Amino acid sequence: MKKLIMAVEGEKKRFALLKDAFRQKGFSVKMIPVRELTLFTDAKGSRIRASSLRSFKGAIYLETPLKLTQFVEPLLDEIDRAGFYCQLKKGAYYIGSNELLQLSVLNNYNIKIPRTMIFGSLEQIKNFAEKFSYPVVLKVYRKGEKIQSVIAKDANELVSLAERTQGDNAIVREYIAGEVDHCAVIGNKVFNLKRAVKEDGLNLQPLKKAISAKLSKTEEETAIQAASVCGCDVATVKLCKGFVLKVKPYVNMLVFTKKTGHSLFEEVAELFSEKLGGA
Repeated sequence: MKKLIMAVEGEKKRFALLKDAFRQKGFSVKMIPVRELTLFTDAKGSRIRASSLRSFKGAIYLETPLKLTQFVEPLLDEIDRAGFYCQLKKGAYYIGSNELLQLSVLNNYNIKIPRTMIFGSLEQIKNFAEKFSYPVVLKVYRKGEKIQSVIAKDANELVSLAERTQGDNAIVREYIAGEVDHCAVIGNKVFNLKRAVKEDGLNLQPLKKAISAKLSKTEEETAIQAASVCGCDVATVKLCKGFVLKVKPYVNMLVFTKKTGHSLFEEVAELFSEKLGGA
């Protein structure tokens, strides 16, 4: 029997359904709090200290909120060293939690992203405000965390917003108008929910009002590649008109299952089964 550890923190209902899907696929599953996978470091190096992993041979499904990135990343490094299959590769949470880094990674792999400028300080924006095509999206960060995301319709509004916001750095991104595709990438499969634009022509309807929609082959390939270069076999990729807007290292399986009619819990279990050599 294939063995699997679910090291998770977050929505209990979703993880319970995923655990059932793994069991139905023939896995022996143990679900533990991710914090139980304590790292121990000494002169001999780092290693995971957890009774659950003693003599363990199998796979690990790992998922936590992005706020635990600093804890998760050393774990991913040790999981990789130990040779366990995990749907996340080392670096996935660093990339997922740092939008500036993620834009750089996507750009380095020639993945289509909106025209973006990164500013080391908000004061610099004033010197470039007239050079943008509007509207644009202004995202402001403080101590590495995003504190504001707003659409500016013209140069005066952009400068005013920058002057009124207390942040360390920012990005100004071309606003791609139109519906946004939320792509759930599970290995080489893509399931899509399309979010419509509100009547104001700028903001989007909530995800709960999204509808299942077919993507083109090119869009599916873009979503899969974006997830892959960000270190994820399971991810949510946001697309608009072929541009990648964001990649998250997890999927809202409850919403996607309800909206698409496909059990993403079963799809994830199938992915893990394939990675461990099938039935």
